Amino acid sequence: MPDTRTLAPLSRDDCLALLGSVPVGQVVFTYRALPDVLPVNFRVDRDSVVIRVAAGSRLAQVAEGTVLAFHADRVDETGRTGWSVTVVGRAAEVIDPDERARIVALPLESWMDDTRDHVLRISAERVTGRRLG
Repeated sequence: MPDTRTLAPLSRDDCLALLGSVPVGQVVFTYRALPDVLPVNFRVDRDSVVIRVAAGSRLAQVAEGTVLAFHADRVDETGRTGWSVTVVGRAAEVIDPDERARIVALPLESWMDDTRDHVLRISAERVTGRRLG
């Protein structure tokens, strides 16, 4: 019997819903003219992805106003199914105290022991995704 698996595009709403179902993704950015990828805890907040970063980190140094990519996925290796979502957009630090407090209360916590005291918002200007099934 032939394999009938397909790779189907996902709608923007489906992509954002799937992102909300996992706690960790990867942020892709440029540091010293080279690509860099970091795993991060995140939350979907309205039409954006929010993350916490430490002051002075590579990401905090370069993020403000730059275009970043964010990626998350879920794969079932046994069933050979899964999905993959990528968000591309500008990053901005959330500095309004009320907005920052609202986002941190999502909860948006890091799995790291260090202090992640900056909140970055990556606007979902381009959202693409695929489901393998």
